[in-house]
Amino acid sequence: MIKKSLPFLVLAVVLTVAVFSCKKADDIPAPPQAEQEYFPLEKGKWVIYDVDSTIWDDTFCIKRFYHYQIMHMVVDTFSDDIGRLSYRIETRIRKQPEEEWQRQTTFYATNTKTELEVVRDQLRFIKLVFPIVSGGLWEGNNYILTDDPELSFYKNWQYKYTNVEEPFNTNFKVFDKTITVRAIDQSISDPELFENAPASRTKSVETYASGVGMVYREYIRWTYDPSTTRCRKGIGVVMRAVDHN
Repeated sequence: MIKKSLPFLVLAVVLTVAVFSCKKADDIPAPPQAEQEYFPLEKGKWVIYDVDSTIWDDTFCIKRFYHYQIMHMVVDTFSDDIGRLSYRIETRIRKQPEEEWQRQTTFYATNTKTELEVVRDQLRFIKLVFPIVSGGLWEGNNYILTDDPELSFYKNWQYKYTNVEEPFNTNFKVFDKTITVRAIDQSISDPELFENAPASRTKSVETYASGVGMVYREYIRWTYDPSTTRCRKGIGVVMRAVDHN
């Protein structure tokens, strides 16, 4: 009897261990996908930014400053033209925190598991690549037709990961775990020193926080043509995250 019962006892123990193991696994929440960590895409996700904007007006040869707030909110999903799951992100704007939000523009994001693509103003950028590695380099503007003279300044931008998993302070909030993407920081001549020489300034850097998304952006693009107005023409913007869900 003992010999006949032994296989059944072994089977019962195995089944008990298996069931217990399954229960324990179910109790442990699955870790977030690494590709989603720094640019989470889910309907209802939002981030509010404090924005300082600069416009170099070559018509009146003046520099204008603006301050306002912008919200980025994931509002819907759709399949892009090749059937990939994509997300529609709506931007809303207000001059003061006590004012109502007004719809502004829409852009789109697609996570392919190897890269994070963002389409804005019909231009497709590769904002992130996976896996995230300190010092990692990629051609973030590969999808942009830089042969077009209006878009030629996007050519040969080398996106690079820096400050991986380091804290970042937006001056409104401190985020413990972030990555920074430096795309370009280039200056050609200086109108203050060489007023007869063409000049330009191009800078693009963004910081992303774990579980939040983009928390900082600095973008500058101006040109100076001494053969025309001898004034700078372009824009600059600094965005700092102040709140998120």
